Amino acid sequence: MMHRKSLIILCMIMAAFGCKPDPLEFARPDNLAGTIYIQLESMGTFDYYLRSLDQTLYPEPLKKGGSWTVFAPTDEAFEKFMSDEGFATFDAIPQERIQSLVENSIITDGWNTTTLTYFKSRFYLGQSFRRRTQYQAENRIFDKDTLQHIFEWDKLDQQKYLVNYSNGRLKTVDYFLDSYMSTWGVEYSDYDFMFPGETFSEGDMKVFDANVSQKNVIAENGIIYALDKVIEPQPNLYENLSAEEYGDKYSMFKKMIERFSYIHSLGDQINEETGETEEIFQHRFTTGIENDALPFNPSDENYATNIDGTLAQAWGFLAPTNEALINYLDGNSILGQFYDSYDDMPLDVVGKFLSPYFFNDYWDICPSRLGQSYDTSLGLVDYKLEDVVDKRFCSNGFFVGINAVYTNNSFGTIMGPLLLDPEYSIMLKSVQDLGIDTGLQSKASRYTILGVKNNQFVDVADPNSATRKITVLVDDPRLPTGYDINESGVVYMEVTGDPTGSNNRIYPDPDTTSPSSADVAYVTKTLNDIVLNQIIDEDIDFGSNSYYQTRSGEYVYAFDGDSAAGGGDIQLGRSAQIEEIKETENGIFYEMSSAIERPLGFTYGVLVDNATTFSSFLEVLESADAFITIVGSDDKLLNFLNLSRTFTLFAPNNDAVAQAISDGVIVDPSTVDGLDDLEKAIAKRDLLDFAKKHFLQQSLTTDGKSTGTFASMYFSKIVDFAPIYDEFSVVNTTSSISITNVETGATVTTSGTTNLLSKRVVIHEISNYIK
Repeated sequence: MMHRKSLIILCMIMAAFGCKPDPLEFARPDNLAGTIYIQLESMGTFDYYLRSLDQTLYPEPLKKGGSWTVFAPTDEAFEKFMSDEGFATFDAIPQERIQSLVENSIITDGWNTTTLTYFKSRFYLGQSFRRRTQYQAENRIFDKDTLQHIFEWDKLDQQKYLVNYSNGRLKTVDYFLDSYMSTWGVEYSDYDFMFPGETFSEGDMKVFDANVSQKNVIAENGIIYALDKVIEPQPNLYENLSAEEYGDKYSMFKKMIERFSYIHSLGDQINEETGETEEIFQHRFTTGIENDALPFNPSDENYATNIDGTLAQAWGFLAPTNEALINYLDGNSILGQFYDSYDDMPLDVVGKFLSPYFFNDYWDICPSRLGQSYDTSLGLVDYKLEDVVDKRFCSNGFFVGINAVYTNNSFGTIMGPLLLDPEYSIMLKSVQDLGIDTGLQSKASRYTILGVKNNQFVDVADPNSATRKITVLVDDPRLPTGYDINESGVVYMEVTGDPTGSNNRIYPDPDTTSPSSADVAYVTKTLNDIVLNQIIDEDIDFGSNSYYQTRSGEYVYAFDGDSAAGGGDIQLGRSAQIEEIKETENGIFYEMSSAIERPLGFTYGVLVDNATTFSSFLEVLESADAFITIVGSDDKLLNFLNLSRTFTLFAPNNDAVAQAISDGVIVDPSTVDGLDDLEKAIAKRDLLDFAKKHFLQQSLTTDGKSTGTFASMYFSKIVDFAPIYDEFSVVNTTSSISITNVETGATVTTSGTTNLLSKRVVIHEISNYIK
C-alpha cells in the first residue's frame, strides 16, 4: 500500500511539473494571416478604405474577432470614386457617405466563393447571389402636404411624421458568380444588359458592377474581396423612381404606386438616432394582386415569400415614363376612352393597370427571357428591348425604365370595357360566373362582344322558357333602401309572362333578409344564358349581311353596316344598332342599343308560322308522335332532340313531302289513324325516321364558312350498342347549303326559305326530300 501511494504522488508531481508544454512550440506562427483589419493593412492597397473604417465603429470588430466578409474597394477604386463625385480630397467626402459605404461593404460571417452561393434550406452550390449588409436607411420626416394622393390621406392628423424609412430592413449587396448564373439560367449577356458598360466572362466575380480583383483573401476572422469600384448602398426599386439623374421622368408612375401606400403608427419608441422617445411611423404599401393591389412592395428590401427568399431572389420592375403614360391615355386606348387622367381611376383599376410592370424575378426582364416575360399574375407582357431607356440593379431588384405602356390581358383585351364601365357590371359578373373571362383575355384569338348595359335588360325573353320575359331592376322603389347594383352581390330580376301566373314576381324576394339560393341560381342562369348570346368568337363584319354563331349556340344576323338581330329580333321585326365602338387588342366591343334576342319559338312554332310552306312536314311530325306539349304555351318540343346542343333542319316543303308519299317512302300522314295497329306502328316508325333524316347534328346558316361532314339524327344500325348515324358532307355558300349523303351520294340543296331561326335549330327549306 505504501508503494502504491508513492507511485500516485510521483504521477501527480509529474503531471504538475514534468509535462508543461513548450511555449515556443505553441506560439502564434509568424506567417499566420492577421485579422481582416491587419490583413488589409499588410496588403498595402486599401489605405482609403482603412481611413474610412477608422471613421466608424468597425475597426475594433475587424481587428479583434467575430466572423466577417468584407468587400473592400482598392485605393485606385477610391480615387476614381472621388474624381467622379467631385471630391478633391478624401477628407472632402461627407461623413454620412463614409459611414454608409463602410456599412454597405461588410456582411456577417466569413463566406468564400462557394459558400456565398449557399442558401438556407438549400445547401448546395449556385442558389444565392445576395447577403445582407450592415447598412440600414435612416429615419426620414414626411410632410402631409406631399402625401395627398396616398390611401386614406384625409385621416392623417399631423403635419409631420417621423418615418422609420427602412421598415427594419437591411440593404443587401449582390454578387454574380458562374455557379449562380448557370444554376438560374442567367446569361452573361443578361449581366451585360443589367450593367451597361460592363461585361461578364467565364470565371469572373462581380459585386453589382464592380470587378472582384482578388477573391477569397483569408484572414483570421473572415474573408476579404478586393473591388475595383466603391459600392454605395443602392436605392430600392421605389426609391429609384425619383433618382436624381432621372429628374421627374417617372413621377406619374411613382404617384400611381403611392396611391397604395399609407402611414402606419408604430407607437412611441426610442429613436435610436437621437435617443429620444418619439412616435415613429412606417410608410407601408398595400399588396395582393387578388385584391387588385400591388403585386409586391417595391420599397421593401426583403423578397417576401412564404420563406425569406431575400438571399436567393430579387424582383423585376418596369417603369413607364411620364411621356409614355400621357401618350397612352391621350391615344386610342381603352383606359383613355373612360378616364381623362390616371388620378380619376378607381384604385382597383389602377391596380390592374400596374400589374404588367411587376415580375417575380429580375431575369424575367433580361434579354434571354424576351418573349417569355410573364408578370406576377402570369400574364405575358409584350416587353421590347427597344423601349428601354434606363436600367439599374437596385438593392431589391432590377429596375428598367421604358418609354412605352404595356397593357395586361384585362384592359388591353375585349374584357377591358366590361372591367372599366360600371354600366356593364351584369355582363361582367356573368362572364366571370361562366369562367370565360380568362379565355376572352387571350390575344391568340379574336372576339366580338355586343354590349348590353345593366338598364338594357328589359323585357328580354327568358332563354329557358317559351313565354317568360325578364327585366333587371336597376332603380326601383321595391328594392331594399340604398340598393346599388354595382355594389351589391345580388341582382334583382322581375319575371312576367309565366303561364301559370304564380311565378310572376321579383327574384329573389327583395323583402327577405337572406335571398333564396334557388332564386339567386335562377337569376344567375338566366342572365348568363342571355349574356352568352352577346359573345361571338370571331370578328363581325356588319356590312356582310351574314350570320354569326354566338357563345349560346344561337345566331346573330349582322347587316346594313350597323345593325344586328337575333332570332327573336327577326321574329319581332326589330334590330339593335351600334351606338359606340371600342377597339381592343383581341376584338371589338360594340355598345348596342338593346340586347340581341334569342329565338322566341321552338321548331314547332316557327314551322307553324310558315305553315303555307311546311304544313305537310308538320303533319309528318304530328303523325309520328314527335311533339311534346309545353304547359301554358301553344309551342311544342321535339322529343328526339336534346336542346343542350344545336341542330339544322332541312325541312322538306309541301311538294317534297308529296313526292316522298308518291315514291312510297312514307304513307300519307292523314291516313295513319285509319290503319290497323301493326300498320299504324310501322307507318309511325317510317314517318319518324323520315323526319330524323332531315335533322343534322350541327347548326348551319348560309354563312359561306361552315363546311364539313356531320351526322344526321337517323341511324339504321347499331354497332357495339352505339347507333351509326347517316353522315352528310356539307358545301356552304352565302346563298345556299348542299348536303350529300356520304354513303349513297344523294345530294339535296336548299331552296326558297332559308335561315329560319328557332330555339337551338336553324331551319332551311328543301324542295326534295333527303334519301
